[in-house]
Amino acid sequence: MKKKFFRINLLQGFLYPLSAPRRLLAAWLVLPVSLAVLVPPILFGLGLGGTLSLDLHQGVGLTLTVLAVCLLVGSIPFTYLAGYLLRCRKQVMKGNSVLPPWTEGGKLLQDGGNMDALGLMFGLPTLFFLGLGLTVLVAPLTHLSTHHTWIAFLLALFGSGAGLLFLSLALMYYLFVLLVAPMSTLRLALGSGPWQAVQMKAVLQDIGRGWGDYLLCCILVWGASISFQLAQGAFFPLILVSFPAQVYLQLVWAHLLGQYARAYLAERM
Repeated sequence: MKKKFFRINLLQGFLYPLSAPRRLLAAWLVLPVSLAVLVPPILFGLGLGGTLSLDLHQGVGLTLTVLAVCLLVGSIPFTYLAGYLLRCRKQVMKGNSVLPPWTEGGKLLQDGGNMDALGLMFGLPTLFFLGLGLTVLVAPLTHLSTHHTWIAFLLALFGSGAGLLFLSLALMYYLFVLLVAPMSTLRLALGSGPWQAVQMKAVLQDIGRGWGDYLLCCILVWGASISFQLAQGAFFPLILVSFPAQVYLQLVWAHLLGQYARAYLAERM
């Protein structure tokens, strides 16, 4: 039996984002670029709202339209980033341990769209359970207090079995997604479509091929993320580098998963 531990170079994975500083900087610029491209549609919406006489129905329609445009336009840089993260997985699988170039924008957008579809399929059930839980809590929370404090929320939560159940399901599903989503993105990099990438039987089988190394990678990346969030809570100015830190960890994940494919799924490459 092949060993399921220590076939991944963890240090190399954590140093991977530093292999090409300019390309890392380009990844960090995604957030400010997204904020910059939001300015034109926002100014356009404000201009229309200030020059046109609109009734309530028309005003709501204009607001929703501007919000939809902002959501679409502002998400494009993040879709490129998602495509780049998928490209990193593919390049590491081929043995390239240097950040790839930001070329072939159309391909990046296509790959990013597949990553977005994956995120949507994983995220909708969480939002569903969370929405049900919060909806069930509205009535008891309203009766308990007119001031919606955390104490009132907790009393309403523990007094509502259905609300507690749905919120618990949302939490458990979210934790489950944290465990299986990285492998689903690797399956995407290996050539599966978004739907095939989320088939749980196949995902768990792929995790089982090297479950020791996979869980070790999860613990280390999660631990680094949680440690940074705790540090951010203690020293609030760290929020300024929150996005760069998360991008760095996502690039680390890309390298670790690429190594995993080479170590345990070589026949699929």
